[in-house]
Amino acid sequence: MNRIYLDYAATTPLDPAVSKTIRDFELKYLGNPSSVHREGQQARAEIDFARAAIAKFLNAKPQEIIFTSGATEANNHAIKGVVSRALFDWGMRPHIITTELEHHSVYNVVKEMEKRGVVEATFIKPSSDGLISADQVIKEIKNNTVLISVIFVSNEIGSVLPIREIGKQLSSINSHLSTNRKVFFHVDAVQAAKFYNLNVEKLGCDLMTITAHKLYGPKGVGALYMRTGLKIDNLMSGGAQEYAMRPGTQNTAGIIGFAKAVKLLGGLEEREALGKKIGELRNQLRNSIESIPGVEMNGPMGDCRSPDNLSVTVRDIDQDSLITALDLAGIAASTGSACVSGSSEPSHVIQALGKITDSQSATVRFTLGKFTTEKEIKQILKIFPEIVNRLRK
Repeated sequence: MNRIYLDYAATTPLDPAVSKTIRDFELKYLGNPSSVHREGQQARAEIDFARAAIAKFLNAKPQEIIFTSGATEANNHAIKGVVSRALFDWGMRPHIITTELEHHSVYNVVKEMEKRGVVEATFIKPSSDGLISADQVIKEIKNNTVLISVIFVSNEIGSVLPIREIGKQLSSINSHLSTNRKVFFHVDAVQAAKFYNLNVEKLGCDLMTITAHKLYGPKGVGALYMRTGLKIDNLMSGGAQEYAMRPGTQNTAGIIGFAKAVKLLGGLEEREALGKKIGELRNQLRNSIESIPGVEMNGPMGDCRSPDNLSVTVRDIDQDSLITALDLAGIAASTGSACVSGSSEPSHVIQALGKITDSQSATVRFTLGKFTTEKEIKQILKIFPEIVNRLRK
């Protein structure tokens, strides 16, 4: 049985060209990039080339790119680093603005700091279709606000949030504040990089998170963009790697693969064309699944939704039973974020939409990618209704 993979938001398959680049690198270069001998400096030069490629992708400077182990580390570094520095500089409890649509590596971090009394936090509630306006965010700024952290594209329901407008309004506010009291803007762009423009200058952000394995690259490597002049504290202490912001020997092969994956994405026109193609397949899937009685779509549609995402809630079915049945039928889908797979708690994102999240409601997320075919979609359209009908009996 040929399996159908529709969980691209959890992780993407490794592109064969990226796999070859990593393999070739590991066969050719063996040095630690921090070593002064030739082998070490050759590895260091490759990291520099990769850093420049990712900086170009974001319209940033190479020295503004900090390599990490992935997006969770980068998100933690951005938030905790800003808060730690604010506590030291201000001597008062800082305020963070974020949303109820965030990935757990932002949402849970802020919730935990709020619970411990480290920060004051405002979580912006989305509309019933999963959207948030820039005005909703900006109006929550207070005298002690240090950070706004907003996801670009929701990993669970695909909402595309108004990052550029938030950045524009915040820039206007910051122009009237002293340097040490400006409000920083962090964007989790992990799900956005495949299709959208991540030009950090146009978006007006100070910090941005991306990761390789959501871009057909390797797992275990991500990046934090940090605007020049921005001072935040480190999460760890140790060596001087990554401009002394992230100590430890770099995942050199992973970084090289990351850069290759970014290059393969192409320019904005190519990414938008891929998004259009994937969106057409997603719409075929949506139109058919929505016609099943007791099935409700989660999140917005049109330009306010990422083209790869379809999240639906199916009534009168146990969630685990549905996902297991799909898996046994050869379809890899998910309930939402892979970072909380197996949790019995309902998704905070689905709850924020005002959806009923009882034991007889199953939420399933299908996310498509560049290797998804029309033949696979047609197979799912045959299998999914059969599974739903069987489980409801």
